[in-house]
Amino acid sequence: MERYEMAELLSQKAGVSLEEARQALEENDWDMLDAMVALERAHKTADGGVHVETGGEDAPGVKPVKNTGSDGPGLFSNGFAALWDYVKKLFRILLDNDFVVLRHDKQIMAFPVLVLVVLLFASFGLMLVVLLAGLFLDCKYHFAGRQLGQEGVNAAMDKVSDLAGNIKQSIQNAGEDKHDDQ
Repeated sequence: MERYEMAELLSQKAGVSLEEARQALEENDWDMLDAMVALERAHKTADGGVHVETGGEDAPGVKPVKNTGSDGPGLFSNGFAALWDYVKKLFRILLDNDFVVLRHDKQIMAFPVLVLVVLLFASFGLMLVVLLAGLFLDCKYHFAGRQLGQEGVNAAMDKVSDLAGNIKQSIQNAGEDKHDDQ
């Protein structure tokens, strides 16, 4: 890396002018880490400084880490940001995939999986009865979409539909046998 590029990078990372970065590098024999520490000690960095952490004997070298003022809030905000990213991805999956209701291989309705999840949370018992009743009325349930509309997921849904069909058939056969006995 050329000296100008080093000064430009240090200027960006430390939030100082290009001249201050070049001067800090010259005073520290063009060592980027030493120059960053010197700027931080002189309170010239834009973000209030950097925290320098040594890796100890196991990890060679030193890595700069942005200082958040104290470890607690930084860890909390980083954890919350990661949790928020996960929640956003989950909602995106629930919105991008559809729950499809089929009867005799014709689509009756389709709606985002998020709607199904909300309905299940709002009234689990009622939704369970409706879904089971649908199975016994020859309905099949599938998922459509990139994440959930995969063959394995829909094959499991088909097995449940087949099981409901077998139970329905055995109930009908038992009723016919009972009717024949009379």
